[in-house]
Amino acid sequence: MIKFFRKIRQKLLSENKFSKYLLYAVGEIVLVVIGILIALQINNANERSKSSDMVDLYKKNIISELQADIEEINRLDSLIKARKKSIQDYVDYYEQDELDIELLHDKINSAQLTLSDFNTKTYTVQDLFTTGNLKLFSPALKNAILEYKNKQDQRIQTQLKINDFQITKFNELEKHIDALYSNGFSTKEHSEVKGWANNLDSPQFRMQNNYIAGFMEYYNFQLGSIENAKVNSTELLNQLQED
Repeated sequence: MIKFFRKIRQKLLSENKFSKYLLYAVGEIVLVVIGILIALQINNANERSKSSDMVDLYKKNIISELQADIEEINRLDSLIKARKKSIQDYVDYYEQDELDIELLHDKINSAQLTLSDFNTKTYTVQDLFTTGNLKLFSPALKNAILEYKNKQDQRIQTQLKINDFQITKFNELEKHIDALYSNGFSTKEHSEVKGWANNLDSPQFRMQNNYIAGFMEYYNFQLGSIENAKVNSTELLNQLQED
């Protein structure tokens, strides 16, 4: 094509047809500009197509991760309720007037005292913030993802504080007992605290009850927290599926 245009220019110049050459040159420039504009449009269309494909992939991954989160939340909800019931079983027996101390110990040992957080699987949302690709989404979806992320971060921070508070309660109890004996590393209990577990009026027993009560509060918080997480996840899931 270039050789073809070059031959035309050379022919016009050799024949001294300057006006025709000038007109031809202008036409050639116009054609070049049109070619550049078409190339730019094609390139822009390709970029838009790539961005659209990337957004679709992001949406697909987030939807899948949110669905996995909701399944995990439902599992945790049942688990936490069972743990809370194990504490309530102890409390119900503890409130009775006549207590069998061995049975009371069994109830305490059966109480499920476990710090277990809900950890989201929405790694794609984090990737959007790390890469800056959140800008590829529509304003409505961008705001929805931002709101979801903010609520998620707030929940995590609150959860960490609640965990630290419960750990502090346990550390306080451990200061007033013989941990070596209580953890089964020794058969000899220190004389200053000996037999506290069988004395309901001992300071250590009260601290133990406080620690158990803390888990009742902890589980109540967790149930509310994961319910909020489920609502937030469902809202974003619905918006992504409807978009």
